[in-house]
Amino acid sequence: GVTEVHDLHIWPLSTTDTALTVHLVRSADATDDQTLLLRVCEEVPRQFGIDHITVQIERGPAVGACRQRSATSL
Repeated sequence: GVTEVHDLHIWPLSTTDTALTVHLVRSADATDDQTLLLRVCEEVPRQFGIDHITVQIERGPAVGACRQRSATSL
């Protein structure tokens, strides 16, 4: 399953379209990422009416590598 959700962003594209991007963290032993992606792409539109979805799946040492850093930490 999913152990963490971060970098969730939701914004309007127009008066009728909404976009969503999210990073999902899975345990190292999780399998079948494709099934998770299909489920997200089915459930999010059904439950929230959002059809423009981008999902990044993370696991292992790369978890959190995409998180924003402050300008002073670069």
